[in-house]
Amino acid sequence: MTHEIKAKSALKVIEPEKVKTLLMPGEVGATIELIVKDKDGKITDHRGPMRSRSFVRQFLELLWVQTLQVNELLPTVSVRDTSNTLRDLGESGFTFACEGGAGIVTKGVIVGTGNTAPTINDYTIETLIAHGVGGGQLQYGAVAFGAPASDATTSRFTITRDFANGSGGAITVNEIALYSEGFLYNTHLYFMTIRDVIGGGIAIPNGQTLTVNYQPQAAI
Repeated sequence: MTHEIKAKSALKVIEPEKVKTLLMPGEVGATIELIVKDKDGKITDHRGPMRSRSFVRQFLELLWVQTLQVNELLPTVSVRDTSNTLRDLGESGFTFACEGGAGIVTKGVIVGTGNTAPTINDYTIETLIAHGVGGGQLQYGAVAFGAPASDATTSRFTITRDFANGSGGAITVNEIALYSEGFLYNTHLYFMTIRDVIGGGIAIPNGQTLTVNYQPQAAI
């Protein structure tokens, strides 16, 4: 029997003094934290923060388009989107947007069951876990953000999303990604910028919720 669980992504800000700095000086990267809670809010599994395998090539390509202010009428680089299509992009205020709403699986933090090791050329999650309450599905909450914070050596902010399991059975998440937006000729396009594979996966029992916290960081 399946039932719907209300997946509400609260703003989960990790206090800077409680975050272990995992990056080396001069490094830009990300950490990832995984928290599973039952219906009463009790933590049943907690991983991290740990180093993300971090950004794939589309991240740098989108950054290049933005920093060079590439005109969309004169595109000079093709970026591979999540449908495996090369897109000639121009700069846009939409670029890097990842504020996916509840139920949206094309934008924001995305989860899947694939376990192939990440490579720099990955452009999509290997095996998507769909949104819903059916077998093998999770309910995607809205993406939320924690404001930037800094200490003496590291600056960071948080991207967080909840995934509630009302499928009737346990679901194991093996891969996690971040899908970000690009824009061209009034068309919203989506690109994977981060992909991680979790060793052994993380199980979400029926009736429980996984929270994923990504923290992009820069260290000095």
